[in-house]
Amino acid sequence: MVAALATALMFSLTGQAQAQQTGTRVAVVNIGTVFNKYQKAIDFKKMMEATLEPYKSRAEKIKKDVLAYQGGINDPKTEIKLKEQYQRAIVDLKRQLEDLDGDARKVIGKKQEEHLIQLFREVSDHIKAVASSNGIHLVLGFGEPPDADLYTFANINRKLIGMDMGAMVPLYYHSTLDISEVVAVSLNRGYAPAGTPATPTGQPKN
Repeated sequence: MVAALATALMFSLTGQAQAQQTGTRVAVVNIGTVFNKYQKAIDFKKMMEATLEPYKSRAEKIKKDVLAYQGGINDPKTEIKLKEQYQRAIVDLKRQLEDLDGDARKVIGKKQEEHLIQLFREVSDHIKAVASSNGIHLVLGFGEPPDADLYTFANINRKLIGMDMGAMVPLYYHSTLDISEVVAVSLNRGYAPAGTPATPTGQPKN
């Protein structure tokens, strides 16, 4: 009987070990970390900033002119007729500012949309490759500001709003579940600056 019990216990432990080995493996990805470390996303951000620079410079000049005219209006020494001219000039400048904002949005809007779709598709492909090569069955994505204070009102409120809307927000996870860095490395290894989509590499090579 002792031998039978020992055999039964051995099979029981073996079954538990197999169950553990075949259990669902879960990982998390901080999309903010991935986008901040993926060179293609960094390059795109720089390109957008360079494209917007002329519009920003023009907008700053208009704002300074508005402040200058406003200062003239507030000056008690300024004549009434001159104040009226300044007021009309401010109205005209504000219209120019609105037109400038509209032009800038037209220029970057389509590019931003196309690049975001492409970047997200590439990130998704590499998450799948990393997960597949590591036997991970489920990857949960979330957004957390990298290298920032997580306990600010703005960040906490953002999380609460997300949960109120039905989104899943990880409140705790073990660091070994986070594959954000691995995904970023995989993306950068396959990144071709000429514009070719990054090829998923799965586990980073040594």
